[in-house]
Amino acid sequence: MIPALPRQSSKSRGESEAGTPLGDEASAPYRMRISRLTVDKLGIKLYDRVSAVLAEIIANAYDADATEVTVRLPFDTWLAPMAGKPITEPHEITVVDNGHGMTSDEVNSHYLLVGSDRRRRFGKDTSRRRERRVMGRKGIGKLAPFGICRTVEVITAGGEPTEHGYRVSHIKLHLEDMLFDSEKDYIPEVGHRDGTFSPKAGTTIHLSDFNRKLVPKGEELHRQLCARFGIRRDDWDVNVVNTGLSGALPGFTEDSFRLGELKIDLQEDTKVTFDRTLIPHTGADPLPVSGWLAYAKDAYKDEVMAGVRIYVRGKIVATTRDFGATSGYTGEWGVRSYLAGEIHAEWLDEEEDLVRSDRQDIIWSSELGQVLQTWGVGQIKALAKRGRSSVRKRTREVFEQAADLNSRLLADAPGDSRYRDSVKEAFRALVSDSDRESASDPERVERYVELAKTIAPHRDLLDTLRKVSEEVDNPLDVVLALFQKARIAEFYALGQVAQERVDVVNRLRDLIADGNTLERPLQELIEKAPWLLAPEWTPLGMNETLDRVRDSFETWCFTNRGSFVATPSIPNSERRPDFVLLNGARGTLWVVEIKRVNYRLTDEEFSRAVDYLGALEDFLDDTPELGREFPIRRLTFIVDHIDRLSRANRKLLENNEQIERRNWHDLLEQTDRAHRDFLAKVKKIRHQSAGL
Repeated sequence: MIPALPRQSSKSRGESEAGTPLGDEASAPYRMRISRLTVDKLGIKLYDRVSAVLAEIIANAYDADATEVTVRLPFDTWLAPMAGKPITEPHEITVVDNGHGMTSDEVNSHYLLVGSDRRRRFGKDTSRRRERRVMGRKGIGKLAPFGICRTVEVITAGGEPTEHGYRVSHIKLHLEDMLFDSEKDYIPEVGHRDGTFSPKAGTTIHLSDFNRKLVPKGEELHRQLCARFGIRRDDWDVNVVNTGLSGALPGFTEDSFRLGELKIDLQEDTKVTFDRTLIPHTGADPLPVSGWLAYAKDAYKDEVMAGVRIYVRGKIVATTRDFGATSGYTGEWGVRSYLAGEIHAEWLDEEEDLVRSDRQDIIWSSELGQVLQTWGVGQIKALAKRGRSSVRKRTREVFEQAADLNSRLLADAPGDSRYRDSVKEAFRALVSDSDRESASDPERVERYVELAKTIAPHRDLLDTLRKVSEEVDNPLDVVLALFQKARIAEFYALGQVAQERVDVVNRLRDLIADGNTLERPLQELIEKAPWLLAPEWTPLGMNETLDRVRDSFETWCFTNRGSFVATPSIPNSERRPDFVLLNGARGTLWVVEIKRVNYRLTDEEFSRAVDYLGALEDFLDDTPELGREFPIRRLTFIVDHIDRLSRANRKLLENNEQIERRNWHDLLEQTDRAHRDFLAKVKKIRHQSAGL
């Protein structure tokens, strides 16, 4: 906080003792020239996460030559209570920097001027004192706080120091006043510190009067902020302090963190580093990129840590999973599941601005965007080939650990090392191309162990398994080769699983082909086989905790909201469900809104589903025992058309990371593609087994 020193007469600054403007608007010392629509579309709509807002404020501090930034906010806290709940003590987010600050003239000409290209305005793209390549350009990041709050207070001291210190400018911006339908300039409230002096230059931003937004836990907030910045400088330090410790449990130590690098566990033998590597550009100079690409040790469920982050001037501008690569290349599955990376390409934001207004993606269709995409696709395809053996090795390690294989084999055959080696060799070949997530299924792991023990004594089977596992990508090929060698009963269990999946895929295809299919059959199919949407999802009825969530949530809605919400239970065919609840990986609870084929989603239905998600979050927050089981909550619409949605709702669907939409034909295509090899091997097994 900038300390207050003796101030000038407030009347000479055109304000009352209370800090409000006096007299005619013409005498107001500060004014904002801005379209009301700009505030709504570029502030409220684009920035709806706390981390995104903090990133914009911190970036402004970097551009102002700050070397130290302190962010103070309550971790793991809702910033506003639910509607109808008692009002709690108001929260505040404060960001303090030691940058060069602003004079009152600069506040007017720079901060309160929205949408002006700062690089053209200043005639250069580096900072005032430290010659940093500035991140800001469009002049809209200052509106970001209005995505989470309604009052922004700016206290800044800059310019040349006087005998009293640096003169302070102090304003308060109120969203409700800014959105008032008028063509007049917006006149900010003048704060009580305006015209005083500070011994140091710098800027303090206070945010208050919040919408109902959640500040993540410290670890999650750190990941989100680290992912947004790729800055490594000795003269740059960001300290984030938790102000919500008063009610913490004994021993709670999550009081602060310093912004560092995003830590990702990598398979180091897959890492490729770029140090100003030149990308060919036809008819122009080559384009330099720096950074790295690699495979993560495990498939990330956390979207922040997955994929390749693209930075310009140290700030994230896009994230991509595959640079738009088409399907069908060797190692594609590994790239989709494990690719991580960081690429710096300064030329995306130099003479031509190729970064979208919300700084969440670049314009890939542009000439330079196409150059980066072509280069990126080539790199990940090369990485996919090199990384295949590394992914297999890591998969084998995960399964061996899950099976406790070494200890079990020592107990079974302490004096027979050859037998132990044979079992391990068979086990590794069987699991090398398995879905790593299935290692968490004890029954499947045990099946692999027993099958490996069956194969190990038969050298001809083991030799066949070893040879085939080196040549094919799919474990069903291994199964087929072994099936041709001997009729091992355990393989029939795999055939049953294959048949069940074939039946489900065919059922989905038939329902979609029938353009008159109603919602209930589709809901039942998704609940029975949620792997159609994502391999890691599980049915509601398979988890006792989820059953408790469903029953308790329905009761809670009736008690607290006076309305009954029905979530499906397959045995109960009399209820018409409002939506499907599914269990995602690692504590994710999914609300799935399913509409019939060729349906057009309406604003009313969209809003109702979003309200369902909000109600579910409120319920889990009110029920900590269950809430801890499902810290992540998501909403998915499965509907073919969204052209009837308002522009605001389409924008919300596009930008809110908790909400997604898929259409039925895309879902079928994704399912076919994901299971194409699987289904082909099933057909081949049937033909081969018929001839045995």
